[in-house]
Amino acid sequence: MGTDRYDVVVVGAGLSGLVAAGVAAHRKLKVALVSTGPGSFVTGPGWLKAQEILRASAELELKEAIALFCKLTRLAGCPYAGDISTTRALPSILGDLESVALAPLTLWNAEPREGISTAIVGVRGLSCFDENFMAERLTEQAHLISSSCTYTARQISLTREMGIPVTTLRIAQCFDRDPTFREELINSLRTAASGFARILVPGILGLESSDEQIAEFERELGCTVGEITTLPPSIPGLRVYHRLESYLHKIGVELYRGFPVEQVEIHNGLCTGLRVACPGRPMNLHCQSAVLATGRRSVSPLGNEYAGRDQQMRPLTSTGSVMARNLFIAGSFPHSGEDHHGDVLHILTGYRAGNLAASTRGNHAAR
Repeated sequence: MGTDRYDVVVVGAGLSGLVAAGVAAHRKLKVALVSTGPGSFVTGPGWLKAQEILRASAELELKEAIALFCKLTRLAGCPYAGDISTTRALPSILGDLESVALAPLTLWNAEPREGISTAIVGVRGLSCFDENFMAERLTEQAHLISSSCTYTARQISLTREMGIPVTTLRIAQCFDRDPTFREELINSLRTAASGFARILVPGILGLESSDEQIAEFERELGCTVGEITTLPPSIPGLRVYHRLESYLHKIGVELYRGFPVEQVEIHNGLCTGLRVACPGRPMNLHCQSAVLATGRRSVSPLGNEYAGRDQQMRPLTSTGSVMARNLFIAGSFPHSGEDHHGDVLHILTGYRAGNLAASTRGNHAAR
């Protein structure tokens, strides 16, 4: 870490924070991203629901925000398929079909498709996935949308000791780290895939796999592979987080992982920096602008004075005055009425906050 002075400091590595940091970094600014870990989006599938897109459709920046997010994920090696005018039916954790506008490619590959023989392949001992239930349930659901797609259940056994219970997280970690395990998994899945044009597996294909690596995995199998989301944490969601964070670091964003922000320094109506709790003594990061994108926890470093945000996403006091002209709040908050927009809102507010923070550079010099 070469300096403690930045054009923009972003706090939080959920979708809002990652997008805000990406916006500022693509504008050639010096950016720091401070986080205690991945955001809450990794507890979900990682897709963007069509209903969320529809609810946010009146927002003028929606197309720009989604396009920027898709650009970031593509450059990070975890591209999304679909667009804001697309609706596809993708399998949920319960075997229902959700209306989805955009999703990581491996989830997109799981949509019902006419004329494609599909096997749903489970792993013996995996506690959160029942391939027989999923095959039966998805066949029923496909018929409800007038699709003749049918699913056949298959199961593989792995010799690698996974502990008890076997989880998707443990399998994904082995997929990343152990070439021998990947080879065994490919051989087992190839046998299960015999006679099928496509297989669907629970989310297990690595926490850090790129689209190129998964494409190579498909070539070795000789068929299309899709993932079905399971219980949190979502492996596809975690994959998006790891790939985006790695890409941001690659383009120059400084990463401060594992440390919470304990105080925002505000003087004469300007944010001059943030105090980060570190072992030994706090670390001060000086900035020309900052984005707080930790959701409901964003208000904590602001103290009891915080009472909301204005249309320019700046924090307000109880009297309605702006706390800091170069500080911006992204994400959703209690009593805001915005939570129903979900991940779409987080992308949109991250995009707005990133642009506002980047535009503030030079207007308010940190002291």
